[in-house]
Amino acid sequence: MKRNDILTPIGILLGISLIVFAISQGNVGLSGFYDLISVIITIGGSFAALLITFSFDEVKMMGSISKVLFKTPALDKVEVIHIFKEISMKARKDGLLAIESDIEEINDSFMKTGLELVVDGIETDLIIEILNNNISEIEGRYMKGAKMYKTWGSYAPAFGMIGTLVGLIQMLAELDNPDNIASGMAAALITTFYGALLANLILNPLGFNLENKGQREVENREMMLVGILSIKNGDSTRILEEKLTSFLNEKEKAKYNKDGNVDGTEKNVA
Repeated sequence: MKRNDILTPIGILLGISLIVFAISQGNVGLSGFYDLISVIITIGGSFAALLITFSFDEVKMMGSISKVLFKTPALDKVEVIHIFKEISMKARKDGLLAIESDIEEINDSFMKTGLELVVDGIETDLIIEILNNNISEIEGRYMKGAKMYKTWGSYAPAFGMIGTLVGLIQMLAELDNPDNIASGMAAALITTFYGALLANLILNPLGFNLENKGQREVENREMMLVGILSIKNGDSTRILEEKLTSFLNEKEKAKYNKDGNVDGTEKNVA
């Protein structure tokens, strides 16, 4: 389950707003910073280079993974620990088959699949292999998407420079008309501006955004894998708790301690 990531659009809009504000304070105005040919060269040219770099299937995947840019994992690690502790106590008391009804209420597909494998009596090595393959697939999709955005971000300034060179060549061809030199120079530099803006405000930040979210998603699944294997191995609830709390950051540990769980007090999870 994911929730909306408001910081990504806010960051983009804030960056664009600040640049627009700075431009509006000058004598040229916003109209002086718009040139359709420069847009075509910078965006179209850099995207064409991206098509050369990656396969058609990879480019299509970029569209689907981009949806994650405006979503963020909504996993509450503290709640995950509560869920695993409750399942652990029930499994140790009544056996693994007794937790089937609890598994049905779990929304996370990774956790649900892992616990179902445990109840089905699948060997530990095979469970690890299946779930690690799932983790690797998730990590691969995020990292591939991040690489594509950052690659595109590396091409954009270069095509901005190409557009500038094209404009300079055209300007130099009209040196006999001095009135066109200043305006021609300004138009030529716009593509460099577009390339730098596209790379540093949009593409590269989005690439790092995906990379960061991928790392968080992998960490969440690795935490669940530890809990699943702990249930499989029949670890005590205390041992399971110690293993899972090692994945919490300081803020999450403070929340967990505040709930009174360090001394063994349990919290029911719906």
